[in-house]
Amino acid sequence: RDPKAFLLNNMFYDPKVLGPYCESLDPSLAFVAYKRGAGECDDQLIAISHTHGLYRDLAKYLVERQDLELWAKVLNKSEDETEEDPKRRQLIDQIVEWALPESTNADEVSCTA
Repeated sequence: RDPKAFLLNNMFYDPKVLGPYCESLDPSLAFVAYKRGAGECDDQLIAISHTHGLYRDLAKYLVERQDLELWAKVLNKSEDETEEDPKRRQLIDQIVEWALPESTNADEVSCTA
């Protein structure tokens, strides 16, 4: 009945299998499914966030994960990139304007500083 509750509460599904299925139905559900992968599905999570504009969700995920390698993967420019990517700018805006002020954990904020 409630697919989001199922994705959040059911520990017995494989995010790599259910995520692509959810992408065709609702990208925000796919984001939730990939998020349950605890780092195994970061590439898919980043891709779906950029494809469907889920920058606020990605910003919150980055702040919660506190993984510097993941931050580098998302924020560093590629070698052939000369101009700033507008998707990168939108993500940074969401991090600064929404994810960091909403965080209640000092470690999350200090990790991004």
